[in-house]
Amino acid sequence: MIIIQTADFCVASEIDKLTKDKAMIGGVVSFIGTVRDYTQSDDVTALILEHYPGMTESELQKIETAAKIRFEVEEIAVIHRVGRLQPGENIVLVIAASRHRSAAFDACRYVIDHLKIHATFWKKEVLKSGEEKWIHSCPGCEAAASLWSQDEPVQHTHAIDDTTTLKDNSNTKSSNHEHADEHVHKSSHHHHGSHQSSWAGLQVGILTLSDSRSMARDKSGDALEGEIRSLGATLAAREIIPDDKSAISEILISWSDTKNLNVILTTGGTGPGPRDVTPEATRAVCDIELPGFSEHIRAEGLKQVRSALLTRGVSAFRGQTLIVNLPGSTRGALHSLQSVADLIPHALRMTRGGGH
Repeated sequence: MIIIQTADFCVASEIDKLTKDKAMIGGVVSFIGTVRDYTQSDDVTALILEHYPGMTESELQKIETAAKIRFEVEEIAVIHRVGRLQPGENIVLVIAASRHRSAAFDACRYVIDHLKIHATFWKKEVLKSGEEKWIHSCPGCEAAASLWSQDEPVQHTHAIDDTTTLKDNSNTKSSNHEHADEHVHKSSHHHHGSHQSSWAGLQVGILTLSDSRSMARDKSGDALEGEIRSLGATLAAREIIPDDKSAISEILISWSDTKNLNVILTTGGTGPGPRDVTPEATRAVCDIELPGFSEHIRAEGLKQVRSALLTRGVSAFRGQTLIVNLPGSTRGALHSLQSVADLIPHALRMTRGGGH
C-alpha cells in the first residue's frame, strides 16, 4: 500500500487497517520518520516536501514489491507526507507485517533505506534566518542503501524461529531523523557471496507445486521469474499444479521433450510430508542426477535455517534439460537458485559434450 498525503497519520489506525482479518500475521514492525529541528548551520522552522506525482508512487511501489519478494512479508504500507511540516511532525511511516518477526524487521529497514535514495522527493529547509535551502541525499543514506546487495537475499546471523507468533509493534522513532545528516549504521546482515552468471539465451520453465496456492499468490514463482530474467534468460513456461507425482512427471517430460527447455525450476514439494513428491517425480523421468547441486543447496540453506536439513530436492538431467528442485518458500527458493546459478550454464555445456 502506497499513500502520499499532506495530512498526518495515526500509526495504530494504519496498523489495524493493514492487519485486519489477516490471522496469519505474527509480527508487525513500523518506522516513523520525523522533522528534526536542528541542522549544522541554523535552526529549522519548517520543512517543505515536494514530489513527482505518478513517478514517486511508481518508485515506492517498486521498493515495496522488491521487499515483499525478498523477505516473504504479507503486507507493507508506506505513507509519506508532502507539503510544509513543522519540527517534530511526522514525515513518513513504513509498516511491515509478516508471519515471523525477522522478515518484518528486515523488510521495514529495507524499505526505508531504499526510499531515502530512490523515491523522488525533494526537501527544502526553512531556517530562522529566512534562508531556504534544498537538502541533498546524505552520505549516510546512500551508505545504508548500499549495504543491501541487490542480488542476494538477507541471511540472518541466527536461525529464523519458525514458531514465533509474537506481534512486535515497534513504533520507535529513529534517532537519525528523516532529513538530517546520518551516520553509517552497522549491519548485522551478512550476504552470501555469489559468482557472476549469465543465462543469456537459455529457455527456462518454472513449475510451482502446491495444493493450495494460486498463481496470484505464488510468491516463490514470482521471485524465481524475476531472478532468471535478471540473469538474462527467457521464461518459456510457468505453471502451478497440485502435488501429484504423475502430473509433475508429465509436465517435466513435456517441457523437456516437446518445449525443449534448457532448465526447469520446480518450487515446492521437497519436504518429508505425505504430499511432498517432487523429488520422486523428478527422479522417475531423469537420466543423470547431480547430487553435488542438491548437497550444496542444502548446505547453503543451513546458513539461514536449520529446517534446510529436511529438504529432499534433487537436481538431474532429462536428456539435455536440467531440472532443479527448489524449496517452496520464497526466500528458500531464491537463495537455493542463487547458490548454484553460476554453475548451471557450465553443466549445460558439459551435457552437450563440452569439457571442464
